[in-house]
Amino acid sequence: MTKRLIQQLTSVTGMKVECPNCGEAFSLSRAKLFSMYESYPPAAQRLMSARREIAIELIDDAKERGKQLALDRKRKPQKITISTQATNYGQHCEQIVPAFTSFPYTQGDCRILFKPIDYIVFEGIGAKGRVEAVKFVEFKTGGGTLGLKQRQIRDCISVGRVTHEVIEK
Repeated sequence: MTKRLIQQLTSVTGMKVECPNCGEAFSLSRAKLFSMYESYPPAAQRLMSARREIAIELIDDAKERGKQLALDRKRKPQKITISTQATNYGQHCEQIVPAFTSFPYTQGDCRILFKPIDYIVFEGIGAKGRVEAVKFVEFKTGGGTLGLKQRQIRDCISVGRVTHEVIEK
């Protein structure tokens, strides 16, 4: 019955169909109609096989991403704990590092800010009584990196946007 219906539809002269993807109109005889109740033509079988392979790859990829997401969710609390501990450790070290003999500046030259920069070093002020250089010093532990505001301060200094101002009342 389906073969007869397909033959009747394709025999109507002038009957056109529109492609749902591109909107192009073409004659029904060019549509290569077939019955889904009979074996598919080889071109349709190849197309379905290729699409099935793509679908299997996408499903496998989605499963893998799902596993990775689940693993990341399990690791997130650990990362937060480790990050918090590292931050706390770094903040404690910032406070005592000038007392270490390996600290490259004289303790008397350092003025503590901690936020957003750890120290301003006035080289020479402690031992010589005169300032020979002013340095902004940030102390990092455990591979820490500069935060946004610290990078902005570094960038202002490197391009010379540093001034001195006296405010009188």
